[in-house]
Amino acid sequence: MNEVNVPVKRNVSFLLGLGIVFFPIVFVWFLLRKGHSVLARIIGFGWLILGILAISVAPSSGTRNSTQSTASIATAPATVSSSAPATAPAEPMKAYTAIQVAKSYDENTVAADALFKDKKVKVTGRITDINTDFMGNPYLVLAGTNQFMGPQFKFEKSDMSVMAALKKGATVSVICTGIGDVVKTPMFEDCSMAK
Repeated sequence: MNEVNVPVKRNVSFLLGLGIVFFPIVFVWFLLRKGHSVLARIIGFGWLILGILAISVAPSSGTRNSTQSTASIATAPATVSSSAPATAPAEPMKAYTAIQVAKSYDENTVAADALFKDKKVKVTGRITDINTDFMGNPYLVLAGTNQFMGPQFKFEKSDMSVMAALKKGATVSVICTGIGDVVKTPMFEDCSMAK
């Protein structure tokens, strides 16, 4: 007998559809199995791309901005009133080496976050990588305790010419705000080169 290969036609099951809606980064790949229609793949991957775009466009630190605006409102009356006591001088910016930052996160993430997260610090170290993220923003990687997970320092696109002039192996100082770590890799944003 001759066997005829009939193409398998798969429908998107309820559970797969639910998975794609809530966790597209994981479940959309199941649509690449034989039998799923091109339309189902377009809709699934379109939903994944839409989710990625929504995350990338969302403000990265909304809670910090609201805290800063509340703090500025709270301090505004003190500057208006001449009888108000003088406020304490701002704490000087702390300086660290990239190795100190990496070692802090290796030893204790909670303690390292207390030192660096949401704080503006100066970090000095040797450049191991100069790159751009998926949004085209430049970032530096400075040598830490592990050659694969050195601290990362994100700059704005307007700093592209400054980044283009840097070379691997050079020692630089940057002023940045800590945003925590990703899998023990210390991350910083809003960076500028220290003068």
